[in-house]
Amino acid sequence: MGNKLDIQHEYEEAEKKASELKDVCEKINNSARGRHLLEEYEKKHKEAEAEKEQLGIILDAIQAAED
Repeated sequence: MGNKLDIQHEYEEAEKKASELKDVCEKINNSARGRHLLEEYEKKHKEAEAEKEQLGIILDAIQAAED
């Protein structure tokens, strides 16, 4: 496990990635090709959100330990 600043940076990167993937999902149309792409990007978005949430939990635990 990295230090708090490393985890904070990873969290910010995960947050940015999740936001970008959400934007891509919203832009893809409902054509047959678009539907396949949308499914793949939605999967990646969910994975990025899960990573962000895990990092958030770690940051909360670090903050609680510092208090």
